[in-house]
Amino acid sequence: MKEENYLKQAYGTETPFKVPEGYFDDFATRMMEMLPEQEAKVVEMKPSVWLRWRPYVAAASICAVICGSALFYFGQQNTEQTTAYSGMNTPATEISMEQAADYVMIDNDDIYNYLADY
Repeated sequence: MKEENYLKQAYGTETPFKVPEGYFDDFATRMMEMLPEQEAKVVEMKPSVWLRWRPYVAAASICAVICGSALFYFGQQNTEQTTAYSGMNTPATEISMEQAADYVMIDNDDIYNYLADY
């Protein structure tokens, strides 16, 4: 603030530059006269690649969502069925005989009787 007041006192508020009278009245016409004469170029505009492929991309996206949803839905059903049959979250190859017997609720005597029939 002190510096601004000092500058105003030292130099005043009057601007030293002045615009001549009527300078901006015909400024546009004088500027156009100074520009070189050029012929206008016609540029042909082509639609972008995105505009041509947009419907196909949209259709492919919708198909991907539908197929992904169906695979996820049916994959969940198969997992639930497998889990229900195995009784555990482990694959059937990793289930021991005792775990299988516990699952079907038979004891060793039942297994021996079953095997004795053969």
